[in-house]
Amino acid sequence: MQDYPTLRLLEKHGDMLAVAVSLLPAGAGLTASLSGASWWWLAAGLIAAAFLYLAARSYIELVRLMIDMLLPK
Repeated sequence: MQDYPTLRLLEKHGDMLAVAVSLLPAGAGLTASLSGASWWWLAAGLIAAAFLYLAARSYIELVRLMIDMLLPK
């Protein structure tokens, strides 16, 4: 029986991974706006963070569904 370590990792730590991925563009936008760029960079970073969080969460849910349906228990 194969172990599928990547799927197991995503199943176990997927929620924290989604948050971490979504914080990257928000942090980049905040850094850019604090460095003297327009505040629009912060707004764009927050919008990108929301989109990435949604995309990452949906991917993690699909992985969990796949594990539940296809892999032996």
